[in-house]
Amino acid sequence: MQAYIIRRLLLMIPTLFGIMLINFAVVQIAPGGPVEQMLARLQGLDSSATSRIAGSTQAEVRNVSAMAGAQSSKYRGAQGLDPELVEKIEKLYGFDKPAHERFWLMIKNYTTFDFGESFFRDAKVTELIIEKMPVSISLGLWTTLIVYLISIPLGIR
Repeated sequence: MQAYIIRRLLLMIPTLFGIMLINFAVVQIAPGGPVEQMLARLQGLDSSATSRIAGSTQAEVRNVSAMAGAQSSKYRGAQGLDPELVEKIEKLYGFDKPAHERFWLMIKNYTTFDFGESFFRDAKVTELIIEKMPVSISLGLWTTLIVYLISIPLGIR
């Protein structure tokens, strides 16, 4: 029995690693990452649902307009912005490092249960998970109870 459990665990580790690698690659390839969102917010072009609710400050837009430059960038939203500002934003979100280094840093942080800060709530993700845990547990228990109360009588009938 113990050998079976150990084999299952040894199979789960590469599977989890593969899922995390694919997820990381998709997030890196997809447009609209945190750097692009910050650049759009600074230029006053952010049209996400959270920006429509929260709004963007005009002071940020004025600061960016004052720092405007004519350099080209790998970000479409960075046209007309100071390259030093774009570099600071990249460093803020860790995009100044190569992808493999960011991936290993992510794995290290996940193993220590450090999921970082939420972009939308400015709080630690672990605190948000703990805050919502009682509701999730309650929903899971009630759903299980209802399913068994319905399925056992139907199975007997």
